[in-house]
This record gives sequence, C-alpha cells and structure tokens, in this order.
Amino acid sequence: MASSGKKQSVPNYVIPEYLEPMRMTVLQEALRYIGTPYCYGGKTPFCTDCSGFVMQAYRAVGITTPRTAHDQFLKYASEDVIPEPGDLMFFRYADKGTISHVGIYAGDDYIIHASEKKGVVLTTLEYMRKHIVGYGRMPIQEFSSK
Repeated sequence: MASSGKKQSVPNYVIPEYLEPMRMTVLQEALRYIGTPYCYGGKTPFCTDCSGFVMQAYRAVGITTPRTAHDQFLKYASEDVIPEPGDLMFFRYADKGTISHVGIYAGDDYIIHASEKKGVVLTTLEYMRKHIVGYGRMPIQEFSSK
C-alpha cells in the first residue's frame, strides 16, 4: 500500500493468532494504513478520515460500511459487545453532540484509528477511554458470508 505520509513506528503489537481469519484480515489491512495522512472526507490509502479508514479496512473482507462514524454507530453499535480485536469503537467528544470518531479495536488496550493530527496510528486507549460511547461488531452472518 502506498502512502504519501511518513510511516509511524508501530508499538510492540502483534495481531493475536487466535482470531478468525476475517478479523485477522481486517487488522492486517488496518495496520497497512498506519502513517496515512488524515483528511476530512478522505477514504483512500493516500488520505483518510476515521470513518473512511474503517470503510477501507472492512472492504478488505467484502463488507461495505456506512460513510460516517455516526452512521456506522447506528448500524453496528450493540450493548452486548465485549470488544474483540477487529471490532469498532465509537467515541463522542465534548464539543460534538453526535458520534464524532470511530476506530478499530486491536486488542490489548490498543486502537487503530485516523487521528486528525497524526493520521492513521496505533495507540493505547489511555486518553480516549473516557470518550468511548460504545462498541460495534459486524453481524456473524455478514462475516461468514463474504
């Protein structure tokens, strides 16, 4: 994957080997985007925003997601989800009333997301935890039928 941004170093993160192949593929695709610059409305390997990044990662397994973080939340959020690597994480920040950010949970307290300041990064949830609104999982039949 080509990227016009400077590649970031990835912390000592390894995709868990116990994952289903579809989840592994989503995480592998997400990691390929690390270092991609942020741009509002972007959804390409050269420039992306948070929901565009999620769209691209899930497209690798044949799943089409809604375009915005808010619409992804409306479609996939569930109160019953205990997050697993490959699940979506939704955030709301004080200055915005709706869901304003989405990322992909990577496991072990890591998230892969498109940061407005740093582009696509793999970071811990330390700062972001207080802004989590919910989690989302693609329906099983959607994962297994692709």
